[in-house]
Amino acid sequence: MSTINVGTVSSTAGIKFAGFNGSGNYPTGLGAGDAGFMIYDTSTKGLVLWDGTAWSTVKMQGAVNDGTSSDKAAASALAILVDVIAAGGTMNDVKALEGPLWLNPAKFAGSNSGAAPFQVWCDMNTQGGGWTLSIKYDRDQASNNYYSLEDQGGRQYNGHTGLSSLNANGSLYETLNIRDLINFNKTLGNGYGGRWMMHACTDSASGHGRNEYTSSTSFTSANQSASSVTAGTSTTLSFSPMFSQFHKNVISDPNRLWDTDGSSVTNSGGSTSSTYQDYQSSSDITNYGGGNFYKLGEDATNPSESFIMTNASLITSTSDTTGRVLRQDTLDGNYMFSCCGREGGVYCSGTNQSGTLTGHNSPAFNWGFHSKDNSSQTYGYGNNSTIGTHCNDDNLNSSSRRPGKRMNYMFVR
Repeated sequence: MSTINVGTVSSTAGIKFAGFNGSGNYPTGLGAGDAGFMIYDTSTKGLVLWDGTAWSTVKMQGAVNDGTSSDKAAASALAILVDVIAAGGTMNDVKALEGPLWLNPAKFAGSNSGAAPFQVWCDMNTQGGGWTLSIKYDRDQASNNYYSLEDQGGRQYNGHTGLSSLNANGSLYETLNIRDLINFNKTLGNGYGGRWMMHACTDSASGHGRNEYTSSTSFTSANQSASSVTAGTSTTLSFSPMFSQFHKNVISDPNRLWDTDGSSVTNSGGSTSSTYQDYQSSSDITNYGGGNFYKLGEDATNPSESFIMTNASLITSTSDTTGRVLRQDTLDGNYMFSCCGREGGVYCSGTNQSGTLTGHNSPAFNWGFHSKDNSSQTYGYGNNSTIGTHCNDDNLNSSSRRPGKRMNYMFVR
């Protein structure tokens, strides 16, 4: 075996281990009897242990906010992923953390320094992991006049302790203040954080996990059909989960996000416009953000915008109108609402309209908001295939009014 110098031992500073620059320069020729030797990797700035068969990075667990206890609360699931990897952990270590983790987005984002940590269900596996459950909606709790997200939905902590599981718990919805997640995650580097949403659903109301909202045909097709498929012990929609991106003006200023009180919100009978951005256009995605995607890739720190879902309005035609929404600098589009001149507010996967953007047809996801004129969506779906919220209360059980599955989720990364 190669010689490993002890390095320096100091009664005041401790032990200084011998340094080696990268794994290609580690000592060789070691066997089982040499287990316990430790060195310092000068390139990764971490300790490495010979375990008798291989060199293993020593994980500094105590220094990592991995969400496993309230005193290790992190800002988000993505922050946990980044910190675990930076401390020498692997993606298998990250994936093993999936489930309820302790978070404190408001404290880390700086919006409330006195906020207390709480548990949130985190998906650490799907398309690179790092997903924080941010909205949970139970269609079975909808009632007349109470079937949309309220006017601060997604902008405040509302029933947020209920987000510790994917289960139904008697509430119509629970939300985080997603603005805190955007503000913190976008500081993590290289523009990959604070950008993405994942939309998912299942017909199972309790005792389930990621397998129940991930369909067996996910991540394979740019032109998903709207059908029910077996997923785990449940059923979900063939395009669950699907992914979308915040608009660039919202990433720049998260306070714009779904602001129903915004000065240019139109509501019913207000101004209309046909100025759109196309969620199916790679150039529009580059210019404005947005877009619908059937996958992002397995690296959360290097997601791809290439996997565009081409019929996120779920109609038989792949007309280029199916991905149109209000442009990010136009009327309600300033706040990432998709339509104008209509009741309530809505963020959807596409309107399928070639003229004024005053409605939608069979969107793959639809998140409706109670707006400043005291109205909620009074739309209709073209089919029973949508992830998100009800879009009308005239017949709550109608397939053209309600989401396709009972439990509906929005995750943020």
